Amino acid sequence: MAEFGYYVARDLQRHADGHRITPLKALTLLAANPGARAALLLRLQENSPLSRWVGWRKIIRQVTLLLTGADFVPGCLIGPGLLMQHPNGIVISGRAVIGDDATILQQVTVGETIGADAQAPRAPTIGARALLSAGARILGDIELGDDVVVGANAVVLISVETGGVAVGVPARVVKNRLTAE
Repeated sequence: MAEFGYYVARDLQRHADGHRITPLKALTLLAANPGARAALLLRLQENSPLSRWVGWRKIIRQVTLLLTGADFVPGCLIGPGLLMQHPNGIVISGRAVIGDDATILQQVTVGETIGADAQAPRAPTIGARALLSAGARILGDIELGDDVVVGANAVVLISVETGGVAVGVPARVVKNRLTAE
């Protein structure tokens, strides 16, 4: 499946830190870098031809959790170019959408909230090139625009515009990196 190969290649390129990817470099990255391994397993779960089979997705989810400590709930949509340095403790909701070239650090949760009105759980939508710092929690039916930075241990319960920097508990937007506000 071309989509699977494209996603894996983009993920490996981000983990290679600008170096050219050769077959040996790809194997070295997968052997030595748990983030690259987690990204590959995510792509096997969500983007491989076998991902059409629900049982496959459940099995790969458990393998990913066992080998890397990351939990990607089946159904999550994460664009190509995913970079994770330390995937342990990362939890991504099955309803979450994350754009291209995202960087997700350890212990990040992108999760759902369940409304009192008995509606279906709702999860965040995150734009391209987002940086989700260590321990960040992004929860509920919110949108984070492109180029958003979420500070370490922030609890984001509000939408953040493109280029925004969100910090604190609960998070507040402290500036916009793109407009210098």
